[in-house]
Amino acid sequence: MDENAVEVGAPSRPADAVHVIDGVRVTSFSGVVERLLADYPDEDPVHVEAVVLREWEAFSAGRPLVLPTAVEEGAREILDQPLV
Repeated sequence: MDENAVEVGAPSRPADAVHVIDGVRVTSFSGVVERLLADYPDEDPVHVEAVVLREWEAFSAGRPLVLPTAVEEGAREILDQPLV
């Protein structure tokens, strides 16, 4: 198990995992949506996802907390190119 993982309640699925990155507790988008839909079963899943995205935008102020590793790989490819 990831040494930075923190349990929330009793996780039953990987989507329930919470990790600490740069001092901020994070979890997967799909896990958040799953938990909210379980707690608000009458809500439209599209609406729940839209609410989560709006909250993310308000929280993040445009700066991502985590990135797919492919983003770093792509940045390296660009930075490795000679300046023209």
